[in-house]
Amino acid sequence: MKNNSQIEMGPNESDGPTSTLAEQGEAMKHQTRKLQICIRGVDGRLATFTQDDPAMVQRIVQDCLRPDFFKQERIAIAGQYSVTTLVLSRVARIDLVGDGPWFRDPRCGVGTSIRAIEELRKHEFFDQVEALDLKHMERPRVRFTPGKPAAAFVEIQLLGSQHVYLKLQIIDVPYPERLQRIRSFLALPGVSFRLAHGGLGIANLTNAVQFTGYPGPAQAPADAWSANEADA
Repeated sequence: MKNNSQIEMGPNESDGPTSTLAEQGEAMKHQTRKLQICIRGVDGRLATFTQDDPAMVQRIVQDCLRPDFFKQERIAIAGQYSVTTLVLSRVARIDLVGDGPWFRDPRCGVGTSIRAIEELRKHEFFDQVEALDLKHMERPRVRFTPGKPAAAFVEIQLLGSQHVYLKLQIIDVPYPERLQRIRSFLALPGVSFRLAHGGLGIANLTNAVQFTGYPGPAQAPADAWSANEADA
């Protein structure tokens, strides 16, 4: 695998690291059909690698989609002239930018209640949340039809003030199972999702410091603190 370039970027871009990755990924997709491997550290640094061998691309994608991927201590990336070792506990997210059959159906690891997960830009995320008035919908008013698909939105804050904005297509399940699914999601070491510009993103949830879901569940966990978020 060729190590195409290594780029360092500060963590305080105007629209956040997610948008920087998205813009770079869009440019990369137009420049080449190769797989672009964009690895963002918790310190905001970005390392980029490329691979154009279909068999190796498939192996890389399958490795990243393993449920225990972020439980590994480190991974090694062997280039033509160098070998780079990455400590996964210091990785915030990995973006695999490209297209092909490997990218069509990322597994989220939370059973069949979540049918699809896609990343949105920050402004798209909050535009859709505001359009549905989800920020002002009281939890007891939240109603899903069991067995019918519905949209939900999750904002994940990672170490280094990096944010991931996800839209989920979910199938509602009975209340006891719903809480179990929420706990299972929060306990995952990582979550994969479709990128808007093509490919897959994988966020390291072991480096997550906050999850905010819209709408909130009608019934909160029994041990939840009761408090409202202050207006910004």
